[in-house]
Amino acid sequence: MTAVDTAPRTSAAPGVPKVRKKARAAGRNPVMTWVWNTVALLFAAVMGFPVYWMVITTFKTNKDLLSKDPTFWPSTFSFESYKVVFDDPAFVPALRNTLLITVGAVILGLIVGFLAAVAVARFNFRGRNFFIVTMLIIQMVPLLAIIIPLFIVMNNANMTGTVFGVILAYLVFTIPYVVWTLRSFIVNIPAELDEAAMVDGCTKWGAFFRIILPLTMPGLVTTGVYTWIQAWNEFIVANTLLSSGGKQTSMIWLTFYSTTPTRGADYGAQMAGALLVSLPVIILFVIFQKKVSAGLTAGAVKG
Repeated sequence: MTAVDTAPRTSAAPGVPKVRKKARAAGRNPVMTWVWNTVALLFAAVMGFPVYWMVITTFKTNKDLLSKDPTFWPSTFSFESYKVVFDDPAFVPALRNTLLITVGAVILGLIVGFLAAVAVARFNFRGRNFFIVTMLIIQMVPLLAIIIPLFIVMNNANMTGTVFGVILAYLVFTIPYVVWTLRSFIVNIPAELDEAAMVDGCTKWGAFFRIILPLTMPGLVTTGVYTWIQAWNEFIVANTLLSSGGKQTSMIWLTFYSTTPTRGADYGAQMAGALLVSLPVIILFVIFQKKVSAGLTAGAVKG
């Protein structure tokens, strides 16, 4: 009885490592792994070199910037370019306007778009499919195609030249993106959870705040980050609506700063301004990187 019980164990044990070794040998080629790693490093170096050049240029002196031969490392580090940017009286107000407009566009876009996404995902109504397709089509329309009608509407409402007017204009491209993205997250939440919550005594609003909202939080973070990037980097609408009011966003400031006769050849200050304008977006993306990745994975099941 003992021999019968132990025989299969002794015969099966040596075979397991052999199968694993064969699988490793068949699945991984050390030479190809080294080749692909080298290609990936070269690709990362090519893609990262412009970022490196922008950052290192901000610390160069005028001697290095105007040198005949390019210098890949500054002879002496200088913070004069950053001082020049902060000494510009229009830089801080432009950055403040961009922050106000972006925060307002993200908050209003998420609130309105999230409620619309819940309605589209949870309720059946006439024209539902048409509404979904419309949200997709609006994202495909370039801003240049609607900038003139948008300006006419905002001008008739006396909202040109105001920060609030730009926030409302940004909803044109933030809300369709929020609705289309969050719809896939809400569809993946079983409707039975809402019904079970209402059976336990919750109202529809109670089920919304206790079930749908917590489970959609990764999608809200992901959508909010990408909406922030869209609103922060936008130039056309802000330049059109704010030109009459004498106000600027950081993108408008950076564009006009780079084309002025006095600063057009100051490449260090231009790069410093570009880096300072890009820094909030980079920091935000680094902070929410894990949640953004989790949100993209959660919303990619079905839609």
